[in-house]
Amino acid sequence: MASSVRLDFNLQALLEELSQDELSQFKSLIRTITLGNGLQKIPQTEVDEADGKQLAEILSSHCPSYWLEMATLQVLEKMHRADLCERVKEELREAALRSFNKNKPLSLETIRKGEPKPVDLDEMLVRFEAEAQGKEDRHRSILKMKLKQMWEAWPGDSKEVQAVAQRYTTLIPFSNPRMLPGPFPHTVVLHGPAGLGKTTLAKKLMLDWTEDNLSHKFKYAFYLSCKKLSRLGLCSFAELVFRDWPELQDDIPNILAEAQKILFVVDGLDELGAPPGALIHDICGDWLKPKPVPVLLGSLLKRKMLPKAALLVTTRSWALRDLRPLMEQPIFIRVEGFLEKDRRAYFLRHFGDEDQAVRAFELMRSNAALFQLGSAPTVCWMVCTSLKLQMENGEDPAPTCHTRTGLFLHFLCSRFPKGAQLGDTLRALSTLAAQGLWAQMSVFHTEDLESFGVQESDLRPFLDRGILRQDRDSKDYYSFLHLSLQQFFTALFYALEEEEEDRDRHAWDIGDVQKLLSSEERVQNPDLIQAGRFLFGLANEKRATELETTFGCVMSREIKRELLCCDIICDEDRYSTLTDLKEVLHCLYESQEEELVKGAMAPLKEISLHLSAADVVPSSFCIKHCRNLEKMSLQLIKAKLPENVTASESDAEVERSQDDQHMLPFWTDLCSIFGSNKDLIILEINNSFLSASLLRILCEQIASDACHLQRVVITNISPADAYRNLCLALQGHKTVTHLRLGGSAQNDTLPALCEVLRHPKCNLQYLGLVSCSATTQQWADLSLALEVNRSLTCVNVSNSELLDEGAKLLYTTLKHPKCLLQRLSLENCHLTEANCKDLAAILVVSRELMHLCLAENPLGDTGVKFLCGGLSYPDCKLQTLVLWNCDITSNGCCHLAKLLHEKSSLTNLDLGRNDIGVPGVRGLCEALKKPLCNLKRLWLWGCSIPPASCENLCCVLSCNQTLITLDLGENSLGYSGVKLLFETLTRANGTLQTLRLKIDDVTDELDTLLKEIEGSNPQLTIATENQEPWKKRPSSGYFIV
Repeated sequence: MASSVRLDFNLQALLEELSQDELSQFKSLIRTITLGNGLQKIPQTEVDEADGKQLAEILSSHCPSYWLEMATLQVLEKMHRADLCERVKEELREAALRSFNKNKPLSLETIRKGEPKPVDLDEMLVRFEAEAQGKEDRHRSILKMKLKQMWEAWPGDSKEVQAVAQRYTTLIPFSNPRMLPGPFPHTVVLHGPAGLGKTTLAKKLMLDWTEDNLSHKFKYAFYLSCKKLSRLGLCSFAELVFRDWPELQDDIPNILAEAQKILFVVDGLDELGAPPGALIHDICGDWLKPKPVPVLLGSLLKRKMLPKAALLVTTRSWALRDLRPLMEQPIFIRVEGFLEKDRRAYFLRHFGDEDQAVRAFELMRSNAALFQLGSAPTVCWMVCTSLKLQMENGEDPAPTCHTRTGLFLHFLCSRFPKGAQLGDTLRALSTLAAQGLWAQMSVFHTEDLESFGVQESDLRPFLDRGILRQDRDSKDYYSFLHLSLQQFFTALFYALEEEEEDRDRHAWDIGDVQKLLSSEERVQNPDLIQAGRFLFGLANEKRATELETTFGCVMSREIKRELLCCDIICDEDRYSTLTDLKEVLHCLYESQEEELVKGAMAPLKEISLHLSAADVVPSSFCIKHCRNLEKMSLQLIKAKLPENVTASESDAEVERSQDDQHMLPFWTDLCSIFGSNKDLIILEINNSFLSASLLRILCEQIASDACHLQRVVITNISPADAYRNLCLALQGHKTVTHLRLGGSAQNDTLPALCEVLRHPKCNLQYLGLVSCSATTQQWADLSLALEVNRSLTCVNVSNSELLDEGAKLLYTTLKHPKCLLQRLSLENCHLTEANCKDLAAILVVSRELMHLCLAENPLGDTGVKFLCGGLSYPDCKLQTLVLWNCDITSNGCCHLAKLLHEKSSLTNLDLGRNDIGVPGVRGLCEALKKPLCNLKRLWLWGCSIPPASCENLCCVLSCNQTLITLDLGENSLGYSGVKLLFETLTRANGTLQTLRLKIDDVTDELDTLLKEIEGSNPQLTIATENQEPWKKRPSSGYFIV
């Protein structure tokens, strides 16, 4: 039996007081209370037979103390033994008091010596009025007064904000017990971007508690603001929690003894400023032991400290990486802020006039990036304030909403009169913003202002006009109205003309422009992303002039040149990732400076676009300036929708977003490049959903006579009719010569494809139908269309369910005297050895077929025998035969060797991944030594060739005068075999140009031989790297282009 845990109450004595019937009832009820994951189960037989003393020993041996204490109280309550229940609680209180008195700190009233506690008059009055109340009620009254001030700090009407808070409250088990019933503690994490209402929601929950809505659940609730806790020094957990509650300090042990009745709200964990790993370091369970604040909070989250308490944590999403390892089975709730209906309702309330409200709302909605940012209530207020002012002044608000920079610039400038002469103040505030953003700090203490060289007087003009706000609870804390405003001012820091005395003042903690835009920094600090975009926006001449006119500042005229010189724009390996490219497109669009865009986009010859609805507008603005573009890869990605949304509902939602009237003109603009750029010859569309409207516009542009596309690749697109419509758009196209279709949804495409092939002006030379599951009749129709077509020279139906029956239908095309097919790939088409007899007959009569790929079909040795029968005819024109992974053994090699002995048209043979062994290699080598053998390339990758076969291979290398490529990769030739081959090559006089083999260990001796080969045989390349077969077949480069 496991060792017993120490309890803070006498369980044995309690159980011995119960009657036999009560003891049986206790055993039955305690089974209904489930232990958490990973805890030991209570043995049933022992429990049934145990008396009171034995049951106490069993429970304390198998259950953790905190669970046993809570479970005992719950069972006694269900048994209506209030007397015993109260006795247990009293014993727990006495135990906690003993522990507290033993380790009582000197003072809980002051955290730092010499630092007077700030006096709040309203709070003092509430405390005075609450003196007549009990301690719990006093605590509740004071909290209620503080939280009521929250709505007053919100700019504008708070009705929608409260509605959003109420909506999320129902998701939290603390405030909706029916959602997740159970007596045990929960950890709930509210996460999301800045400004979406996480703190508002946390305070709403606290306010509900003060109004007795949660009093049945929690006796005490404590709000812990991490932005304030970050400034505390070493302290105990008791000091951290009760430092603002002097009236509770005498009762701390009793309060903490009932941790299951306490709610802790830890707000803004990302604002704690703790270094990585600090939360999980030195975890502590003693609430009287002084520790750094991150350690104390980490101990609470890890449930080492007060494991029975309920926790609500708010944080920005990027901080979850440090939180996840700490918490056990937390509930994560992503806070989305204002939904579209909330934003619409807010606009209607703000404007009053419905027509103006709808117009303003649609303007914001037309900019997907701005609309997304509008999920933050504060940003909604900023947009409404700016657009309403413009409408009242008779101005057109539309240009303001084109970019985020335009909106934020107008909001800022509209708060000040022209010629405000605040240049120095603007510089000071932008310095503060940049310092904070680089330090991932959005809340500033008065001490921070001093360290950043900013005076409190510098903030006053911006506090008075709502750009900055001062914390209502503590006047020492400042923040920007929204994080995006801090990002805007950070960009302003870089865009302002630098004064001589400020040139290097902040170089140590603020990165330069190059660093601001680097992908490495963006990964570490995502807040820099929008600051970089704002910086491009401020490079616009008109905007710079507006700032100069309003504030009397001087904007840098070198910033455009500096941006063009950044690695992200001008590096040779530019846009090495899709993220980099997307970021550049958004930055350039934000600038609205065509010269800047031209300078950045002109060198591009290839581009890969992964577009969501928010990416279409910036992409269309930039792509039209890619004058040298030759290849475009396009992917239209779906937005992430809730998991309970069905596939059809998801498609319908995406179609609605793509058909948005605001987006379609920009999509048309983007697609117009197919007609305006004659150099654009390659288009790839993959993994995309195309609504009917987007598809129609794309097809119109591709079908245009001005379109000069030559190669079109379409893979995994939906809905299913998209394949058909794109095919028909290419019907009779004069320049398209290469068409490749791939994906499981293309089965209904074959009728349209047949129309394309039968069109008299069809110019297709290559057709790929990859992973196609057509019916026998559809394969028959395709075969007839191929007979009519007079342009195709290459057909690839790899990975399709062709089967022997479908293959026979295609073979009839090859018999046709006017068939021009030269290359045919039937890789992995489920063909059998029986099919090879029909194919052999075709090889005899086909006048054009020169390349045939049968890889990944189980043809076996018998199938090879049939093929060799056809290949042996003098009229056979086949030059390349790929039999990769076709279940061929040494017997099949014998048939091939016999063929190669004679004069055959075959010059390229791939036998990779067939177990041909020693006899197979010997037979092939004998054939290669014959003067009539024309083989130039032989691939034997992974053919189980042992070291013993190297002697035969050396004989070939010594005398063969036609072989230029020999692939022996992924064969264990051993040190002796490789050495023998190298020694032969030092004196060989053959035609070999490429040798590929596996070398397990390059010794000095082998290295010397390699250098000798380089000197005596300079045309020979020896490749020693290992290549995995499923990535790329070695011979693929010589077959289907």
